[in-house]
Amino acid sequence: MNNIRNFAIIAHIDHGKSTLADRLLEITGVIKAGNHEAQFLDRNPISRERGITIKLAPVRMLYRNHKSQITNHKENSNPQNSKQIENLKFEIENSDSEYILNLIDTPGHVDFSYEVDRTLACVEGVILLVDATQGVQAQTIANAYKAIDKNLVIIPAVNKIDMPGAEIEKTKKQLGEFLGISASEIYQVSAKTGENVEELLRVVIEKVPPPKNPNDQVPISNKILNSNNQNLKHPETSVRSLIFDSYYDQHRGVIAFVRVFDGEIKKGIRVKLAHTEKIFEVLEVGSFNPDLRPEEKLNDGEIGYVVTNLKDIHQVQVGDSIINEKGAIPLPGYKKVKPMVFASMFTTDTNDYLHLKKALGKLYLNDSSLQFNGIYSRALGAGFRVGFLGLLHADVVRERLEREFGLSLVLTPPQVEFKLEDKKYFEPYVKVLIVTPNQYLGNIMQLCENYRAKFLTMDNKSQISIVYEMPMSEMISDFYDNLKSVSSGYASLDWEFLRYQPVEADKLMILLNMEPVDEFSEVVVKQRAMMKGQMITKKLREIIPRQQYEVKIQAQFKGKIIASERISPFRKDVLIKSGKVIGAGDVGRKRKLLEKQKEGKKKMKMVGKVEIPKEAFFKLFRRS
Repeated sequence: MNNIRNFAIIAHIDHGKSTLADRLLEITGVIKAGNHEAQFLDRNPISRERGITIKLAPVRMLYRNHKSQITNHKENSNPQNSKQIENLKFEIENSDSEYILNLIDTPGHVDFSYEVDRTLACVEGVILLVDATQGVQAQTIANAYKAIDKNLVIIPAVNKIDMPGAEIEKTKKQLGEFLGISASEIYQVSAKTGENVEELLRVVIEKVPPPKNPNDQVPISNKILNSNNQNLKHPETSVRSLIFDSYYDQHRGVIAFVRVFDGEIKKGIRVKLAHTEKIFEVLEVGSFNPDLRPEEKLNDGEIGYVVTNLKDIHQVQVGDSIINEKGAIPLPGYKKVKPMVFASMFTTDTNDYLHLKKALGKLYLNDSSLQFNGIYSRALGAGFRVGFLGLLHADVVRERLEREFGLSLVLTPPQVEFKLEDKKYFEPYVKVLIVTPNQYLGNIMQLCENYRAKFLTMDNKSQISIVYEMPMSEMISDFYDNLKSVSSGYASLDWEFLRYQPVEADKLMILLNMEPVDEFSEVVVKQRAMMKGQMITKKLREIIPRQQYEVKIQAQFKGKIIASERISPFRKDVLIKSGKVIGAGDVGRKRKLLEKQKEGKKKMKMVGKVEIPKEAFFKLFRRS
């Protein structure tokens, strides 16, 4: 166990995590330089194209430490890092030693923050990577706090030092101020060129401790809470592993990614999932190379996979513990991940409904956070109400459905879910962290006030960090786009769910000739009802074609009409027949003809339904 190092790379989006992982894989011989795709651990093509990691990836590396290697790197390193390298003290510098390095490349986006949290619970140290061209960003701070809360060793590194616009010293100063360390303790690397990457790997070996005694992982409070349960074994004799990810294999069932904290897991033993209480027999265990590589067993401190043969990924949840069949104390920190935003999904061709259902089912097998239920719309036909972790998650799912399954989809604007209890609405609130240069502070604070945000704290250093709490419905609207606009693109944002809070809200109903249209109706707070109602009615007036009769578009909130638009009908000039004016000069005759036409239109309006072509909905909902 002394030669095992478990660590992760954490950073803001696009700061170079996956590129650094590539260099580490090359140094340790897992892959050959020049013989692999960039961002090798990002297997999803969408992830590569967007340049962001949307799925964590573990890999086991073997690194042999030679004394001669240290000497050579001391001689060839650049002057800026030579002092750092000379100060490295390896306990076994005079002998050859092989290290097992378990690396987990984590997602950078806030939608997947729970996965990052559970990943950090599996390791003893992290590389905190910061882009020298962008500096410390919101998710840099948020992820660092997660590591600090778990008492992990943090190795700070400034990346992209080879870039022309790199501000190395400024970035080191920001990072040093945030972590409370001197700039000399921050390492400089270029993940793209590989400069100083091997030295960083040696720092990981030296500074990240080997796996701790598993008995130290259980808080005393957990032991007290479970002390009365006679069926639970003492931690010293129990099997306990933390699940930090999983996916579904159609031949072998759900494959769980685990960190073993206690005992050993091997093929043939029967174990139990602590929170879902599902018992199964282990079919296979192994490590990541990065593909699955079978092993005889997984011991204390090791990271690997367990083949469960279970057919439902929702039984094998991230954060759950694999324990003894007869029971043991589960590892702390588990929570059920719930979707935060919801949207309705329809196909442009109604004949593709079953295809969409099958495609969602396949994604559901591999995405435990995805939820969907069937719905029906008079205008758009059969579809699904889908729950997502956030806006990026929604966009990635939509793109996967269109790309992998050849579907053409319409996704309605994402909405948050209000809780209704005792005829009172409760709105989800989030804590928002914004990091910005000083010159944009005033604009950003004004923006936050406009979005019903409440100021909490501010940290005024080289980069200003502001913390607000705000309704999630405001944040998922156009807040992020406006934040980037008022800060010229420099501000960054991270958020976490806080609580549900009572609010004065109700359903905003959109009526067409007094008939409600569910596709446009949603729960809104009182302050936004008027603005939302006017916006939707105006848009509908533009996209709904004229009918043979008048169409009234109304927005109703708490039983009152708060916004209204009108589409005038097609009119035939009934006063002209065969090119001649009927009853010229006879006012009574003209009035009679016009009244007759008016009655006909009124009758048509009463028996007719407003025709809303699908194209109108597509135009309203389709991404720009």
